[in-house]
Amino acid sequence: NSIMKNCTKTALVALLSLLGSPLVHASNIVSFQVVIDTTPLAGTSGFMAFDLYGGIPLQNNVATITNFLTDATLGSSSTSGTVGGSLTPGPLTLTANQFFNEWLQAATLGNGISFVLSLTTNYAAGTTPDSFAFSLLDSTQNPFPTSDPSGANSIFAIDLTGDSTSPQVFTSTNSTLQFTATVT
Repeated sequence: NSIMKNCTKTALVALLSLLGSPLVHASNIVSFQVVIDTTPLAGTSGFMAFDLYGGIPLQNNVATITNFLTDATLGSSSTSGTVGGSLTPGPLTLTANQFFNEWLQAATLGNGISFVLSLTTNYAAGTTPDSFAFSLLDSTQNPFPTSDPSGANSIFAIDLTGDSTSPQVFTSTNSTLQFTATVT
């Protein structure tokens, strides 16, 4: 009987400590309207890369892409990590329960791409956050150059840091292929 009471108390303490953890609480969801003007790249074969990176420790955020529209001609797609659904008709979901999660979409680019990006914002203070990034790649899967200071050449990136989640939008650094993006 004494052992049972101690086990029950231990289980209750463990449950209460988990409930106090920021990773167990329901996360907030932030949504962004993404519009990318690819007119200078029209007719170019390449790829769209939707990437969700897991932080340290993994914080299990989810990126959901809906309302995807483009005049590009879409080819085949491939995935890495935890990815579900589809880009069209959508929704497409990526879950950061491992380091690298990607939907790679082959396309002959047109004049534009737009979609709604919704992200959960699980974040434990003092850790490396999960992050989302979007890139356009050429036909050899090298990213078109941007002002991304990380060197990854993302068009935009978002660190999932709880309430302060906001996008970093980068500009094209190719003088002849000046695509632009807005993320609001």
